[in-house]
Amino acid sequence: MEYLRKVLEKTIDITDEEWEVFRSKFKPKSCTKGETVHYAGEIFSEVWYIKSGLARSYFLDNNGKDFTWQLYFNDASMNKLNLFMDDSVSYYEQSGSLLSFEILEDAEFEIISLADLDVIFDMNTKWQQFGRRMIHDVWYASTYKRVLSLMSESAEEQYRRLLREYPTIFETVKSYHIASYLGIAPQTLSKLRKSESR
Repeated sequence: MEYLRKVLEKTIDITDEEWEVFRSKFKPKSCTKGETVHYAGEIFSEVWYIKSGLARSYFLDNNGKDFTWQLYFNDASMNKLNLFMDDSVSYYEQSGSLLSFEILEDAEFEIISLADLDVIFDMNTKWQQFGRRMIHDVWYASTYKRVLSLMSESAEEQYRRLLREYPTIFETVKSYHIASYLGIAPQTLSKLRKSESR
């Protein structure tokens, strides 16, 4: 959780007392490889901070093909988008999530309910500032960039963006999950990697 504190303190200053209040709202959870911790159609009412391991969110198209929406793992070189599993749209609209969440490697999480997070955000303007930054950086900005990338960039451009944003991703994530994240065939990803290494 100390790494999480460092992430938060990039946005706001937190006293030890404030950190203890915040930290006390989290509950630890261990998950095993292959476990689905949330199914599409259910309301997702929590935020899962990933301490170790690997997970993904994905959705199924009308033909039953699955597409990886996001990959979650905790690495010092990563940006904070990968640290939090959630679907706040599902919670605030009280509608079934479009995403399922699957554990790809044994993982450790700290979980806070969105209801508890709202209580913290209401405590003072400092936490409201943090909440606004989270909404922008983690939820809005990541979705905005992801959709525009899928709509406008070639497979090669998406691949290069991935390496810029997540330089160590191939050390952590299997190639077929990365291909699914990019929306390309595993064979296409293999060709991109070979051409990039020349």
